[in-house]
Amino acid sequence: MIIKADLHTHTTRSFDGRQTLEQLAAAAKAKGLQAVAVTDHGKFCALPEQLEGVLLIPGCEFYSDAGHITGLFLERPPELHRMTGEEAVAEIRRCGGIAILAHPFQKPERQAKELQFDLDGIETANARAAYKNPAAHEQAAALAEQRGLPPIGGSDAHSVQEVGNAYTEIECESLSSSALKQALLQGKCTAVLKQDTPLRMIGLSQWERRKRMGGLKNRIIGLLFLCQCILKER
Repeated sequence: MIIKADLHTHTTRSFDGRQTLEQLAAAAKAKGLQAVAVTDHGKFCALPEQLEGVLLIPGCEFYSDAGHITGLFLERPPELHRMTGEEAVAEIRRCGGIAILAHPFQKPERQAKELQFDLDGIETANARAAYKNPAAHEQAAALAEQRGLPPIGGSDAHSVQEVGNAYTEIECESLSSSALKQALLQGKCTAVLKQDTPLRMIGLSQWERRKRMGGLKNRIIGLLFLCQCILKER
């Protein structure tokens, strides 16, 4: 069977998230996804196995000196602090998870030679990655092919409107975390970019972030960035 899974999403537990877990699950169901990975920024929490009939995969987006790395199928709370890429991967695996290099070329200045540590997959379809670098997806796909690593797709959704903008098609025997994890490690997957997330959605998540930071200056910065994103879309 083929499972459609969005393997990179955020909730209000992220500093810029705009959807609750319940809203995320409902959006995933409405868009024909059977599974979603909840990968909030630097935060991990236990999840119910399913919501709205959608399988929930516990995860976290780690910060590292090599960029962001998503840990999927985490079985216990990880240590969360700034670390090297190698340290992040080791911590993810210690917690029973698999390590995916997230949007590796979202920043145009990132070089492939900086990313030569051990990994379990590379995110080659991320609906927000092309905002600063139009070639981000092609560069990530080339790196995955060069390294012989599974291509992973995730929307990086911060709101219900973004869920499923990118996802992973996984060939596996059943809809379960263990089956999905094994299939991904075996490379039985395809990354799908359905559409790039509209700039206004990126602006809205940054506006949310600045509001939470507090203060008039942050609100002005957030509002100006949102307006810039809206104008660029026209």
